[in-house]
Amino acid sequence: MNIATATQSFCLAAIIFAAQLPISAQDNFTDDSEIKTFLHNSFDGKNAGMVIGLVDEHGSRIFAAGKLDNNTSQELNGDTVFEIGSITKTFTALLLQDMVERGEMNLNDPVAKYLPQSVVMPTRNGKEITLLNLAAQDSGLPFNPLNLDGGENYFAHYTTNELYAILPSCALSSDPGAKFEYSNLGMGLLGHAIALKEGANYESLVVNRICRPLHMDSTRVTLTDELKARLTRGHDASGKLVPNWDFDVLAGCGALHSTANDLLKYISAEIGLTPCSLAPAIEKTQAIRHRGDPVYGDTAMPWVDCGQSAQTGMKLLGHAGGTAGYSAFIGFDRQHQRGVVVLFNEQDGTQGGVHSQMLGWLLLEGVRLTPQITANLFPASTAELVGIGVKLRFDQPTRTIRFETVFPNMPASQAGLSAGLILQKVDGIPTAGKSIDLCACYIRGKAGTKVRLELVNPERNETNTVELIRQKFTQPKQ
Repeated sequence: MNIATATQSFCLAAIIFAAQLPISAQDNFTDDSEIKTFLHNSFDGKNAGMVIGLVDEHGSRIFAAGKLDNNTSQELNGDTVFEIGSITKTFTALLLQDMVERGEMNLNDPVAKYLPQSVVMPTRNGKEITLLNLAAQDSGLPFNPLNLDGGENYFAHYTTNELYAILPSCALSSDPGAKFEYSNLGMGLLGHAIALKEGANYESLVVNRICRPLHMDSTRVTLTDELKARLTRGHDASGKLVPNWDFDVLAGCGALHSTANDLLKYISAEIGLTPCSLAPAIEKTQAIRHRGDPVYGDTAMPWVDCGQSAQTGMKLLGHAGGTAGYSAFIGFDRQHQRGVVVLFNEQDGTQGGVHSQMLGWLLLEGVRLTPQITANLFPASTAELVGIGVKLRFDQPTRTIRFETVFPNMPASQAGLSAGLILQKVDGIPTAGKSIDLCACYIRGKAGTKVRLELVNPERNETNTVELIRQKFTQPKQ
């Protein structure tokens, strides 16, 4: 699914560009009025739109703007239905853990145990793929099946026979359990194995074991006429209407539709605000299985933090989802018991458009949606940008933000700056305890404006202040 590309784009440190964003993290969750202003300024009167949901100890609240674009004048709200793509994976993993809690499956069981005897599962160095490997995304299986054809709705036509045919020839990229590797194939296979074990289809198991206990009546794979009437149409990154996606055997990797209201119920259960029978299973799916992945950060089953926890000192987990016409993000702060839902009826662009996941992480971090930041959620151009020409990285041992790359012929390189320098302050604002995204926001600005950086050279133990003038440039190829 295209969500992996989007996830990689957002979790890696971005090129520093766009307009100035003088924002600050705060102890309060966020400013409701600023969210309303952002949504209405961005989507009023437009076919594309967004729904943002927040939940904390004070309850849930929904903010929305834009239209369903379904040949009616209906506007988006908390009950609008969206494709949620790979957020489905969190349901699949929770479904597995619920099966384990009931004694129906075992995490360490080999996947082959639940498949027909004629199906050959790949191994590596004598290690079999277990159910846990699929749920924790460390099976070594490829991102997508190699026999998955392209097209607008390619998951719809991928059958059980095709899945069984490709498995024996899958070359595992690493030993099962060795490292996190995002895989639609692996999570789709997990959903299929669970369904075979119960003699039921994937959707019925999710509905009966997760949705009904949490009163999530609008979260389904197959939409009733009533749900279809609430389904917003999806758009590609250019705003063009695109067909919806359907799934067959790989439903467990991305087939669910949902609403902001339903997903807030889901998040409430994840952070313990809503007591439920799924609580023991939920807690175990949040256990960190791998740490420090360069793209996904600390990873659970299959929640990820994209490095946000280490950068901010907060305890964050989330998951993004994207299809041909939708992008979505859900995330939560376990320590402060607060969560965020972002649903957008347009595909996230890797070089332009609203980045739903980045917006979600910033909201969890407590960043206010001031006019300066919201102006940059819609870059005016995907080719010509504005900035100083650096790429940031978080250095885990020292917990500092550093220059990873300084691009040639840009203000930073022209000033003699080099990779490895520690970014200590931006316009007097300390970077300690702030995410890379937020630090990037501090650096961004309009062409011709100045930004003042306080930099530390760790080799010389020197601190210097440099003032740069932002300029337009063409985005370097990564």
